[in-house]
Amino acid sequence: QAQESQRRRRTLPAHLHCPQSLDFTLFKHYCYSRIPTTTTFGALEMIAAPTRPCIDLLTGSGPTNSLVRTGVLAGLASRVFSFLDCRLPVPVALEEFTIVALLLLIELGVQSRRSSSKARAVLGRGRTKGALAAESAGCSTLASSEKNTLQAHGEASLAKTMPSSLFAECTLVGRLQAAAKIGDLVAAEAIMKQLLSHGFNPGVVSYGSLISAHAKAGNYLAAETWLEALEESGCGSPNAICINMVISACAKQGNIEKAEAWLEKMPQLAVEKDVMSFNAVIDACARIGDVERAEGWLKKMQEEGMPPSVVSYSSVLHACAKAGDATRAEAWLETMLNGVSADNATEPNAICYNAVIHACCKAGLIDRAAHWIEEMTKRGVQPTVNSYSTIIDKLAKGGDTQGAEAWLARMVDAGVEADAVSYNMVLGNHAKSGDIEKATALFEQLSARRVVPNTVCFNLMLSIHARQGDTSSIWRRLREMRRLAVPADIVTYSTAVKAFVKSSDVAGAEMLLQEMNARSLQPDIFIFNAVLATCARARDLERAERWFCRLSEEGVDADAGSFGAMVDVCALVGDVSRAEQWLQRMESHGFRANATTYSILVQAVTKTGDVAFAERLIAKMQAAEIEITSSTYNCLISANAKRGDIEQAEQWLVRMKAAGIQADVASYSSLVHACAKAGNLLQAEKWVKTMEAAGVEANVVTFNSVINACARCGEAVRAEGWLEKMLSKGISPGALTFNSLINACAKAGDVAKAEHWLGAMQNHGVQPDEVSYGTVVHACTMKRDPQRAEAWLEKMRAGGTTTSVKPSAFCYNSVVQAWARAGNAGRASRWLTLALHAEIEGSAASFSAVIAASIRAGNLTEAEGWVQKMIAARLPIPSTGSSSLESLAVAWERRREHARAAAVRKMATELPVASSTRSSNQTGQRASGRTPVRGGGRF
Repeated sequence: QAQESQRRRRTLPAHLHCPQSLDFTLFKHYCYSRIPTTTTFGALEMIAAPTRPCIDLLTGSGPTNSLVRTGVLAGLASRVFSFLDCRLPVPVALEEFTIVALLLLIELGVQSRRSSSKARAVLGRGRTKGALAAESAGCSTLASSEKNTLQAHGEASLAKTMPSSLFAECTLVGRLQAAAKIGDLVAAEAIMKQLLSHGFNPGVVSYGSLISAHAKAGNYLAAETWLEALEESGCGSPNAICINMVISACAKQGNIEKAEAWLEKMPQLAVEKDVMSFNAVIDACARIGDVERAEGWLKKMQEEGMPPSVVSYSSVLHACAKAGDATRAEAWLETMLNGVSADNATEPNAICYNAVIHACCKAGLIDRAAHWIEEMTKRGVQPTVNSYSTIIDKLAKGGDTQGAEAWLARMVDAGVEADAVSYNMVLGNHAKSGDIEKATALFEQLSARRVVPNTVCFNLMLSIHARQGDTSSIWRRLREMRRLAVPADIVTYSTAVKAFVKSSDVAGAEMLLQEMNARSLQPDIFIFNAVLATCARARDLERAERWFCRLSEEGVDADAGSFGAMVDVCALVGDVSRAEQWLQRMESHGFRANATTYSILVQAVTKTGDVAFAERLIAKMQAAEIEITSSTYNCLISANAKRGDIEQAEQWLVRMKAAGIQADVASYSSLVHACAKAGNLLQAEKWVKTMEAAGVEANVVTFNSVINACARCGEAVRAEGWLEKMLSKGISPGALTFNSLINACAKAGDVAKAEHWLGAMQNHGVQPDEVSYGTVVHACTMKRDPQRAEAWLEKMRAGGTTTSVKPSAFCYNSVVQAWARAGNAGRASRWLTLALHAEIEGSAASFSAVIAASIRAGNLTEAEGWVQKMIAARLPIPSTGSSSLESLAVAWERRREHARAAAVRKMATELPVASSTRSSNQTGQRASGRTPVRGGGRF
């Protein structure tokens, strides 16, 4: 058995005698389960005998052997990738990675073979008992578990033969390489330190594994540290692969100085520079767009007799593209095509052309980019998605959506399959412009061409639907995402929730959060704030407070936006005290309300008429150095104007200007309106001139206010002058403008002018309303011309007006009282009866006027009948005056109808009566047309 074991060990391949890079169990399994017989090995040796010198040359461990291996591999790789580039463009990064990996694997194999030979020699000689006793206790402990495992599998002979020190070293080296291969740098470094602490001398392969792992991870500092440790270890010089990896790591991190330093240091380490060394430095220059530096290294590469590869040129082209130097990029591509700088022309691949196309697009030369796409097609190089998408992206970002779509179609026609990213470039433009029709058409085109839309595609579509508040389309897109198995992310729902905010759909926003939970996505504070904003827009305070409480339940901390939304919803529902409480709570948590929140709160406070509270809020904003917007100042100006405090309103306008905020048309119009309301025409005109001098153009509201001031003062001529000025500025008057002008003529007693402006309304494209006709009717009654007023009323009832405006209660009221004042009780009674038949509820003023006119005309029975109707309508009867029950009783007594007089007086004692003052006030209200209507309207 011992002889058979020795025979098997002798026939074992050299690289398997020391399991440096293999798991020990696998090593054992290979040795004793799959080793061919001696006859098999003999046959293999006979076959391999003629090629033994070549194999030895390629697998030797000397410098010459390494150079031969590198040359053979470079030649093979060049041929393979040239063949592949003709059919399928291979990225430069993949080419570099493949070559580096192959070189590293070959060097690792050679090193492993050399170490295995040494281990086999030790195994052959064995060790004396004294030598075994000299092994350190740490090594014996380290190897005990592995040897126990070996013995457990019945291989006691090999376990006894292999010394513990050697076994421990082999095991640690294998573990180091395995940890480095999977990227476990912490474990790999720990094993390396363990090797060094036990006095072992790791080889170049072990150091190379660590250097390679750190370089791949982008940690060039650690890679440098271990490379320097390799130099100091004395176990051998680093090879070109190790240094190239460090240079590449420095390049990827943008540390060009370090990369250049290692390249310059290579001769000092007796390591020859190769193409990959230079390419790594050129690539570093390209990454930061340093074209001149990249070109300098390319020229130095040529000066040292090393012809640049396609990778070298593509790196320089990439530098030109990053710098946007299209002229330089085209020159270098021409150099490659013409073969000026090399003995043999270097045929550019798709990556080179794409770099030039990118440079042209960055410089805005779309025509040149198109030229190079045509050129690469002529030379048999298939354009890629990047070739076209670079142009599409440039056109899309420049706002030329039509041109981008044309190039997208051109790419498809050329047989290049467009990906979702290409479509997203155009789709993004439609999303920005909100063009839902074009976006939908493009999305359907994407699906028709069997391009699977990604998450970004759907997010762009959702943003368009959200901008329009189209919640139904939002749900449809989300269902489509589930059907196509497209993953939704937090951006998807952050975009979708905006639609529910815009449409004030609280229930929909809540359903959206439920769907997020179903997809195991945790809503962030932005989404919660959007739900709170939705509640605010819907004025749903109860739901807003419930969602605010849910924030803490979900483990999400409220921010300024959360508290601001609560202040907003309280202000919008008019609960000012609650809004103030939320503001205080917000400040207690260290947050400060923004200008928008304060503006909403000030607006809510001013609506309640609490100007003092609004002024305190403004003072608070100033103390906190929060910018006070023009809308906030306007709220204060308007609030003071509405309560008739012109002086205070003017003071706030002065403070607004002093704060450096430009007063706008709303600021001045509020003051003009306040002056008009107070009937101060001169002051109103002064503020209009002031705003014009400040360069603020008056709008229709401003002119309406000043014309209204003229109307209140009965200045019809001045009102007409302001209308002419309004028209000269190109501002179209509205119904309110003409109604104020007609009212000015009515107060001036100019009925003809009032009727003229009523007829002129349609010439200006304005349709008269019931106020327009009512004001003309009132003008006629003010001139004590009831017949003219009656004619307008008849015209309205008969539909003779151009707009078929039905007469209002105000019109009936005016005509009834006009005939009553004229002493024509019959006509007054007729119009009051017609009003009641039109389901217009009569007012106390109209009934009283008819009753008084009937008493004066001696129609006491009719007067008593109107009293009964007034009582049935539950209207208060005046206690004194010509329309009182006492006046009716006196009239019956004059006719010696004492019984009827007594009955009327008895009626007066049984019914609640109104004072004459109240009656007169009601009469005035009915005349001004401010009485609320019920049914068809009260007059």
